[in-house]
Parts: sequence; structure tokens; C-alpha cells
Amino acid sequence: MSKNSEQQSGLEIEQRNFNVKRFLFGYLKYWYLFLISLVLALLVARYYNWYATPIYRSSCRIILEDENAGGENILKELNDYKRNRNLENEMQILKSVSLISKAVKQLEQEETYILQGKIKSTELYTKCPFVIKTDTLNESAYFSELDIKVLSEDKFELSSHIRNKEEQVNTQEYSFNKKITNELGTFKVSIRKGFDEKLFNDPKYDKKNFKVFFNPIENIASYYAANLTIEVAASGSSILQLSATDVVPEQCADFLNKLTEVYIQNSIEQKNLLASNSLKFIDTQIKQISEELKQIEDDMLDFKSDKGITDVDAQSKLFLEQVKGFDERISENNVQLSFIDYLEKYIKENKKVNDITPSSLGIADPLLIKLIATLSELENERDRRNYDSKSNNPLVEALDQQIKKVKTSILETLNSIRQGYNIVQKEASQQLGKIESKIRTMPKTEIELISIKRQFTIKEGLYVYLLQKRSETAILLASTVSDNRIIDKAEPSYNPIKPVKSKTNAIAIVLGLLLPALIISVRSLLNDKVADREVLESNSKIPLMGIIGFNDDNNSLFSEQKPKAIFLESLRTIRTNINYFIGESKNKKKQNIILVTSSISGEGKTFCAYNLSGIFALSEKKTVLVCLDMRKPKLVEGIKLKHDKGMSNYLAGISTIEEVTQHADALPYLDIIFSGPIPPNPSELLYKEKMDELFEYLSEKYDYVIVDTPPIGLVTDGILLSKYSDVNIYVVRQNVTRKQHLQFINKLYEEGKIKNLGIVFNAVKDSSSGYGYGYGYGYGYGGYGYGEENESKKKNKLQQIFSKKPSA
Repeated sequence: MSKNSEQQSGLEIEQRNFNVKRFLFGYLKYWYLFLISLVLALLVARYYNWYATPIYRSSCRIILEDENAGGENILKELNDYKRNRNLENEMQILKSVSLISKAVKQLEQEETYILQGKIKSTELYTKCPFVIKTDTLNESAYFSELDIKVLSEDKFELSSHIRNKEEQVNTQEYSFNKKITNELGTFKVSIRKGFDEKLFNDPKYDKKNFKVFFNPIENIASYYAANLTIEVAASGSSILQLSATDVVPEQCADFLNKLTEVYIQNSIEQKNLLASNSLKFIDTQIKQISEELKQIEDDMLDFKSDKGITDVDAQSKLFLEQVKGFDERISENNVQLSFIDYLEKYIKENKKVNDITPSSLGIADPLLIKLIATLSELENERDRRNYDSKSNNPLVEALDQQIKKVKTSILETLNSIRQGYNIVQKEASQQLGKIESKIRTMPKTEIELISIKRQFTIKEGLYVYLLQKRSETAILLASTVSDNRIIDKAEPSYNPIKPVKSKTNAIAIVLGLLLPALIISVRSLLNDKVADREVLESNSKIPLMGIIGFNDDNNSLFSEQKPKAIFLESLRTIRTNINYFIGESKNKKKQNIILVTSSISGEGKTFCAYNLSGIFALSEKKTVLVCLDMRKPKLVEGIKLKHDKGMSNYLAGISTIEEVTQHADALPYLDIIFSGPIPPNPSELLYKEKMDELFEYLSEKYDYVIVDTPPIGLVTDGILLSKYSDVNIYVVRQNVTRKQHLQFINKLYEEGKIKNLGIVFNAVKDSSSGYGYGYGYGYGYGGYGYGEENESKKKNKLQQIFSKKPSA
């Protein structure tokens, strides 16, 4: 048979229908392993739930309110971007270390208080019975650990050492509420308000050992920044949900509330900064105009004194009243035009516009205000992207294009506003020129006085105008509110997110069941031995003649008092199947030679041969047992027959067949031919012509000839003897015979080298399979193997013939 045919045949054997019953039984028989593993896993889970430091999560929500977009195209185009930008920018601001550091400073979390237990430690936060108030701390304090042991309501022991080092400061006793100065700095330990210090006098009160760590603000801020999560509460909304985790639920909630509080206050301060810059600009202008106004007033008084004029006449007053309105309009226009020029120059020089508020200076154009606010936001976004990203970032390039577009719109808007002011300026100048032509017709003294009076009026009007703007800006500064507000405050959550008891127990149950199942599966995969009938039948097409059960006690194998014993029934089944094999032959020649073999030693081959010969003899059939295993013969204990002569003597021509044949007194129909002394050349003896004569003689004289051969997997003697046999029995022992041994015998069977071959499944335990072969198990074989010694004593006739532990 070709190699491909062998592989195909092997595949056909392996490809069987999946047996659910066998699969489940393969695991259920190890139920005790699953139980032990499950109990241990649940115990570990319970300990983990108790010992692991719980992690808690708190959440709060804030809303970012956006101004409604105007009807202008440029604003409409930028409004959607603004909303998304606002959300992302505000997220980054909330997660910034600077803002978090500011919140942590206000919370006073620089000290960590830990209660030391016998097995585990617990962080206390505000539940610590004392608090440390620091005056000054040295740098070494941030790398040190304070051990505090409370002695009474007044005293405590304090020792400190640098973490991860063995250097220990001498333990000293201190009093509460007294200033302490040592290598770490100056601080005071005080009983926390609301705690009953009398508890420290109770010897049963065990919460007296504590550890304290001083934490740099930067480390705390970095910790919270790493544990802070910010996300949009709902798609399309401007509500942000902030979540943070900590080992103390109250501490986590306090941090979130303080962070949102600082964030809102920070936005107010940012708005106030813009208003303050506008206020400074107005104050500068007021100061300058105030000085000019005082100078003009002094000049007017000097002029009147020199000329002896008390006041202008009625006509001059009329002219002054007419000029005053136009002068005020022209002055205001000049201020606004100067700011427009300043703003235009500012934009062209690519300076940032964060500190510019046009509305505070009288330029109330809504489009210009909106564009400047948008430009400021875009510039801030570009700065953040430049900081976070590498060069040539597509997002930064897109922002540059948007900034350029907004700047172009601002310059166009400024030019449009300037044109409007110029028109007003031109019209006012024309009207003023007409009045000035009339004034020139007046006397020179009147003209000079009117000129001085006019300058004073202009400066006075401008001064009043700036005072009005300053007042408006101050009101704006005082009434500034944040565009953002808190929707839900953070509340302490006492349900830990880690560990979750139900989740931990579920994992423990899964692992508790999975681990033994995995071990059993791996063991099963690595086990290449025949474990049960299912494995045997799936790895071989050779017919199964019968199953012999495993016997773990020392009871007799055959019992005359129990003729219907399970072991006897299994042997009878094998005997019946052998007769079927013999009866199927159409040859008229007497066919009664039965060869028993196996793959290796220890599979119970000799045991089966002895007992099969016995079961045939019990049926009053003349039977002979021929022991042809001359390489490693087994002297069966309990048989009161001599073993000094046997087949080796006969084949060597030393003895006759009659001389080596012995009669078993316990069974009248059974004769035994032992193997005899071990010859130096057993294979050569088997090739002699005497073998032909031997089997021809035995076949004629006896009804059944049982031949015990050497293991077929170790030597070729069994294959050589198979040419004489009419029925061949191949013994497979549970959990001893390997699957590769079956492949060898399968090949011999498929190639036709061994005819009329059947398998006897030996030493089968009832717990190893869910079903039997017509009978139950539990009796019979008790650990027999090739070359093993018999250790039990026999009590009846058959037990004297068949050893409890015959050779294989």
C-alpha cells in the first residue's frame, strides 16, 4: 500500500462523528478538580475584592454657551467651526496642568494620610483624625515618609525616613498642636475638627498608626490630568461631562467641583483682562486730554486778563454754540479713525488681537466685533496646534487659510467703517467752514477769544466722552459673568469601578472552570494512549472481540461459586466471537489455532492467553496453551507444574512434544506447554520444520490451540507465527497501548499480512467510559503486565492455574 493510501486511511479512521456524551463525560469524571478549582478561585476573588484598593469615579457636567451667529455670510460660515473649536479648546483648558494645579492648591491636597492596618492600608483624606499644617517645608520633605503613632489624645510618636532608603530618623515624641521643626521643615500636627480625641485613650481603638506623604503640586496635578476624562455629553450639544477617578470618593468629587469652579473663574478673569486693557487705554487718553484741557483753561484766563475781557458777547456765544456740535463730532470721528488706523496696522503686522475690544472705544460695528473675536479664537487654536503637532500639519495649514480669510474680511470692514467716518467728517467740516467764515468778520480780540474758547470746548467734550466710555467699561468689568456654567455638581460615588465584586466573581467562576478544563484538554491532547473504547474504535477498523474489565482487588479471577461472574461472561463473549471467526471459514480443514499477541509488554497478552485457554477448557473442550514467548517468558505463579522444559527444548530437538506437554490437574481438559529455558536464538528456532509438525500435531489432537507469542511491536516472532494461526487476537490495554501501535497493526491488517484479526480491550475501568461491551466492568484484571510478578495468593483451582499478575 502506498504512503498516500496509508495517510488517507488514517484520516478516515480519525474522521468520526462528534460524540457529545463522551466529550462531556471526559470532563465530568474529573468533577472534583472543577470543584476544588472553583472553590479556590472564589476564595482568591473574595480576598482580591477585600485587599485591592478600590477605585471610585465621580462626574459633573458644564455647558458652554455660544453666541448666536449673525446673518453675515462670513459669520455663518465660521459659526459651525466655532462651536467645535470651542468644545475642543475648552477640553484642553480643563485638562491643562496649570488649571488643575490652581484647583489642587485651593483644595490643600499636598498631604496624603494613610491608615496602616495589619494587612492592608487605606487612604483617609478628610477622615484622618489629625491634620498637618505646614509652615515651611524643605525639599527633602517631598521624598520622605512620616510614620505617626498616636499614643494618647495629647501625644504621638513621629519618625521619618526617605523613601526607598534605609536611613531612619530617630523616633521622637511630640504633642498635638505644637510647632515641630526638624530636617523636613516646620509644621504642626493638630487634631481634626469634629474628631473625638478621647478615642485615642481607648486601648481597643486600633486606628493609631498612620503614614503621611508630602506631595508636590506638580505631581498631584499630573496624577489628576492622567485620570481626568472629558467628553461631549451628547452629539451636537455644547455640554461637557467631566469624570475623574480616585481611591477616595470624596476627594474625587471635591477635585471636580473645584476644577469647574476655577475654570469658570478663570474665564471671568480672561474677560476682565480684555476690559482692563480697554480701561487702561481710556485712562491714558483721559489723562492726556485732562492736561491739555487744564492748559487751555489757563491760556484762556491769561488772555482775558491781558485784554480785560470778561466774556464774549451774545453773537460770539451763538457762533460758539454752532461750532461746538461740529467740533465734538469731528473730535470723536478723529479718535475712532485713529483707532481704525491703529487696528489696521495691528492686523497687517500679524499681531494678536486678544487684547482689543472695539466696542469699548465706541466702534460698535457688530460685524467687526464678531470678526475680531473669531480671529482671536483661530489664532489661539493655531497656537495650540503648533504646540501639539509637528510642522506641515494639515490642520495648521487649514487654520492659516481661515485666519488669512478672516483678516481680509476685517481689513475690508475697517475700510468700510473708515469711509463712513470720512463722509461724516467731510460733511461736518463743510458746515464748520461756513460758520468759521462768519467768525472772521468779527473783531480780532473776539476772534482770538472764540478760538481759545472753542479749543476748550472741544477738549471738554472729548474729556466727557472718554469719561462716559470709562464708566461703561468699568460697569462691564464689574458685571462680567462667564459664558459657561455648571449643570450638575460632582457627588461622591461609593460604588467602586474597580474591583467590581460581581465582575471579579464572574471571572473567578470562569477561570475556576476553565483552568481544570484546559489542563484536562491539554492532558488529553498530549495523551497518545488508548483511553477508552471510543478512542480505540476511532483509531482502528479491526473488529472488537470483547472487553475485559479492570479488577483492583485480590479476588479470584474464576470462581466456581460464581459461574455468572462478569469476568467469566466477558471471556465467554470473546470465546463466542472466536467461534464466529472460525465458523466463517469455508475450508474443511480443522481451524482451531488461536494466536494471542500485543504491541509491547505490560498489555496483558499472557494474562488473556492463559484465561482464554481456561475458558475453553471449562467448556469441556480439549485445549492446549502453547507459550512461544521464548525471549522473556513469564513463569506463572500458583501453577504447580514444572517450567524446566518447554518449546525451546522441543524445537532444539532435545525433547519430544509429549515430554514438554503438561496436564493441568485443576482443569481436566487443559494442557500447557511452557516456553522452557531461554534459547540464544529464538527466531531461528521458529523457522525450523518442527514448527509445522508441532501445529499440525496440536491442531489434530486438540479442539483449541491457544498460542502466546512475543509482542508483535517489539519483535517479528508474532508475525512469523501468524501463518499458522486461524484466529489472531491483538490485546490492547487501556492507558498503556499507544495510538501509534494501533497504526502499525492497522497497516498489517490492511495489507492482509494478518488474517482473521480481532482486538481484545483489556483492563478497562468502568469510570473511564460511559458504556460497556454488553456487560459492566469492575471485575477481572488486576494490574497484570508483561514481566510483572504475582503478589497474591490463590485459593481455588483456577486461581492456582491463572496467576493474579501473569505476564503480557
